[in-house]
Amino acid sequence: MHVAQISGETTIDDGRIRVTRWAFDRAGDKTGFHVHEFDYVVVPITGGRLTATDADRATTEMVQVAGASYTGPAGRAHDVAAQEDGVVFVEVELLQD
Repeated sequence: MHVAQISGETTIDDGRIRVTRWAFDRAGDKTGFHVHEFDYVVVPITGGRLTATDADRATTEMVQVAGASYTGPAGRAHDVAAQEDGVVFVEVELLQD
């Protein structure tokens, strides 16, 4: 199986919010393990299947639906991997309380 670590493209970072576009070109692409410093909102662009793996190696299967936003808390730690080609989402981090 193909595995590549991807980098997000930050499009806004103004001290209040940070907006990053994540594009998984191929199944197996992953973000790399990371910890969210801030609360965040995810806006799926394409929808698609992803797997999140936490620090204890527990996995959560996710199905994103294009346009169906969801939130995540500061402190969440995981690696996210695409289970299919062409998954894209935008992450909006809320830098201020």
